[in-house]
Amino acid sequence: MNKRINFEDNLFALAMRIQMIRDLFALDADPGLFLEKTMDDIDFIDYTLGVLLRELTENSRLLERDEAFENLSELEWRFDQALGEMCSGGGIPAASYPMLRERIALVKSRSAERRKTADASLSPSPSSEPLVSVDELSELLKDM
Repeated sequence: MNKRINFEDNLFALAMRIQMIRDLFALDADPGLFLEKTMDDIDFIDYTLGVLLRELTENSRLLERDEAFENLSELEWRFDQALGEMCSGGGIPAASYPMLRERIALVKSRSAERRKTADASLSPSPSSEPLVSVDELSELLKDM
């Protein structure tokens, strides 16, 4: 039985999780309380984005495939921004935890690679040249 993945809802749910992490960085949260859960969330988001990209890449008959790739790429960018905020300070500064910096660097690398893949998977956009040239249009409309 083929399973149907609702990319839009899944990406929305991940966007909310990323925003929750970003909001945590804006606070002066105690790393002792939130660090482990935040890292679990980051690992979950990293894993889930990988699964969604793989499913999307394998599903060439999805109707709004390009839109899903664009949304996935945008979400990867937001995820990268959140990870960057974590590295630069905030509620749970990664700079204070060398192992955490390495782990975040690895996740950022995977995120960048997924974003490249999503961008490269977009269908080529049609040429921006007009279908009818100015001369042809003038010729067609001259008798009107």
